[in-house]
Amino acid sequence: MEVLMAEQTDLVFHNKLIDHFGMAYTSHILDRVKALGFQRATATSMSLGIDDLLTIPSKGWLVQDAEQQSFLLEKNHHYGNVHVVEKLRQSIEIWYATSAYLRQEMNPNFRMTDPSNPVLLMSFSGARGNASQVHQLLGMRGLMSDPQGQMIDLPIQSNLWEGLSLTEYIISCYGARKGVVDTAVQTSDAGYLTRRLVEVVQHILVRRTDCGTIRSISVSP
Repeated sequence: MEVLMAEQTDLVFHNKLIDHFGMAYTSHILDRVKALGFQRATATSMSLGIDDLLTIPSKGWLVQDAEQQSFLLEKNHHYGNVHVVEKLRQSIEIWYATSAYLRQEMNPNFRMTDPSNPVLLMSFSGARGNASQVHQLLGMRGLMSDPQGQMIDLPIQSNLWEGLSLTEYIISCYGARKGVVDTAVQTSDAGYLTRRLVEVVQHILVRRTDCGTIRSISVSP
């Protein structure tokens, strides 16, 4: 029933847009919106530098507090008060909560320090990257999985901006290796599409700086 209601809602929106204005006018509006987006993105000329990577000030005491909780948990396990399975579960919960809190602090930290930060605009608008990648870049990489898919209770406290220690790098290699394999599997499709694109546009040559188009975008220095 919920799926049917969702489909009906989409159809109502579709009918209002297409039936009331027509297919040709709707396509024209969408094309103008696309051109406006390209124009503003080109005029903005957004770039990314090392100074735009703003770390989270509260990370230090958050990690320190999580380490103290982990130390007490290890101490209770050593004296037999906590089972090894319960120790693993609580340790994962401690570091997961710490990582999640740091992730929540990213957006307010950007907006308070630099609302027009390129990292904020690109990631949270969906243009490039996502919140998880920014979190690993500026917050902490957090918990990783082993080759069997089990969560490792030893987290990666550093982020990519700070740099990883040797132990943290080895722990992160499990997920990186899986990503490389997944990318290799998808490379064949991407290579085929690239080859087709080259075949289509290979006769187009750019021989001068100004081609004389009337659809150019002027960018002031």
